[in-house]
Amino acid sequence: MSIYDHIHSGGAFPATEVENCIREALGWEQSAQQVLRPHPISACEPAIDSLVVIEVICAIEELLGVTLPISFAPCGGYNDVEACVSDLRAQVRAVWNEIVKQKEEHHA
Repeated sequence: MSIYDHIHSGGAFPATEVENCIREALGWEQSAQQVLRPHPISACEPAIDSLVVIEVICAIEELLGVTLPISFAPCGGYNDVEACVSDLRAQVRAVWNEIVKQKEEHHA
């Protein structure tokens, strides 16, 4: 269901679905990274680099049917999964709220 369909059906922000999408995409990407870069991550590297975050953003876009700004991927990535999940969920919620606001203004 796209974000627009969900909004029109009166649905609230799908926080659980978004969080599950983020965690699943991170799992896939981390598995791929282990194959591509089998060496241990150095202390200087983030646990989740910005390229992985962009892949996660693509998964969220597919789930919600909306384009998200690449600026959601911070330079350098994230130091842990929970920081990534929390930050992306909050940013997607802000986009969701803005779309809802625009739809309400358009239909008012």
